[in-house]
Amino acid sequence: MKKEKVATVTVTYNRKDLLIKNIKAIIEQTYKIDCIIVVDNNSTDGTREAVNSEFEKDDRIKYIFLDENIGGAGGFYTGCKYAYENKYDWVILMDDDGRPQDIYTIQKLFEEIKNRGIESDKKVMVNSLVICDEKNLSFGLFDSEDTIKKVKESTDENTIKNRINPFNGTLISKELIKEIGFPNKDFFIKGDEFDYQCRAMKANAYIATVIDSLYYHPKIEEKNTRSLKIFNKKFKFFIEVPWKEYYRSRNYTFSYIKAGKKNIAKKLFIKRIIGAIVCKCNRIKTIKMIVKGYKDGKNGRLGNTVKP
Repeated sequence: MKKEKVATVTVTYNRKDLLIKNIKAIIEQTYKIDCIIVVDNNSTDGTREAVNSEFEKDDRIKYIFLDENIGGAGGFYTGCKYAYENKYDWVILMDDDGRPQDIYTIQKLFEEIKNRGIESDKKVMVNSLVICDEKNLSFGLFDSEDTIKKVKESTDENTIKNRINPFNGTLISKELIKEIGFPNKDFFIKGDEFDYQCRAMKANAYIATVIDSLYYHPKIEEKNTRSLKIFNKKFKFFIEVPWKEYYRSRNYTFSYIKAGKKNIAKKLFIKRIIGAIVCKCNRIKTIKMIVKGYKDGKNGRLGNTVKP
C-alpha cells in the first residue's frame, strides 16, 4: 500500500491534561500522522494555550477553536469535514479522554488493512480494541462485561467483524466519508457514533475491530446503577442526569427507526423508563425527558434543543 495522507481528529472540551496525553501518544506512533486535528468545543480551562505551549514547534497540529460548544457530534462533524475537504485519505477519530495504548496502535490498523488488500478507495471503518486495563475492555463488544481474553477466544483471526466501539481509535476511509457523509452534528451528544456505524453498515462498508491494535479509554463510572431479575434474567439499569437521558433517548430512537428497527427503539425506551423508576434520580423530570426524547426521535426533531 502506498503511503497515503492520514489525519487524526480529537474532539475536546475542558480536558487539557488528557488532551495533551492524547496528542503525545499520536506523535509517538510508529505510523507517522500527517495532520493532528484538534476540535475544541470552546474550552474555558486554557486548553488552547496549553496545547500551543506544549507543541508550538509541531506544525502538523491544526487547532480548530469553536465559538460555542456544539457537542461531541458537532466536533466530529467539523473535524471530519476539514480532513475530507483537505483531501486526507484516512481519518482516525478519537475522544480527548482516550489515546493509543502503545506506539504501534495505528500501525496495527494499517497492517490489517494491508493484509486484506484494502486501500482508501474502499469503504472502510476499522477500530482498535478499546481497553481500560490489561485485562478488560472499556465498553465491550458482545456485552459490557467483555474481557480481552474473551474477545481473543471468540475468533481465529485478528478481527471481530461488524463489532466496534466507534470514535475511539476509529480509522475511516475517504471513500466511506464520500458515500455516507460526516457524523450528524445535530445529535449534539450521545449516539452520533452509533448512527455513523449504522450508516456505514447500510453502505456495506468493511467494519471490524482489530484485536492487536490497542486503544486506551477509561472505564465509564456508572454511579447510578441497579440490577434486577426479570423472568429469571438479570438486567442492569443505569441512569444519567435528565438532560443527558433526553439525548440518549432521542438519538438512539432516531437511529434505530432510521435503520428500520422500530421494535428495538421501543424496547430501549421501555428499559430507560424502568431505569428511571428503579434508580435513584429525579424520577418525574427524568421520565419526562426520556418521553420527550423518544417523541422527538420518532419525529426527527434533532439539534441542541435541551440545555444542561
